[in-house]
Amino acid sequence: MRSLPGPTRIARSGNAGALIADLIDLLTAHEEQWRGDVRDLMAVLAPYHHVAARLDRTPGEIFETAAVGGPPPLADIVRAFGRRDDIRPDNFGFAVVETPEGPEYFSTL
Repeated sequence: MRSLPGPTRIARSGNAGALIADLIDLLTAHEEQWRGDVRDLMAVLAPYHHVAARLDRTPGEIFETAAVGGPPPLADIVRAFGRRDDIRPDNFGFAVVETPEGPEYFSTL
């Protein structure tokens, strides 16, 4: 399993602003890659969706804000993903382990 530092850091900080900023950075930095295969993008977004719910924030609102701030070609995909209610670690290739430092996110793909 490979550690996912972004979701881990944000979940431990409890900072929804950092969650939005990370999403926008991630979308912008890899825009071309994400347009190639939407499934790859969904696998990357899923832990962030989980973190939003863990922070007691509505994922749809978080992802709407990220969609507005991110690349326009990805906006509809990001919005739709944020509204999903079926995002679970086992369905999207990630795991969350509770540690003394707080939750730690891992890719299982």
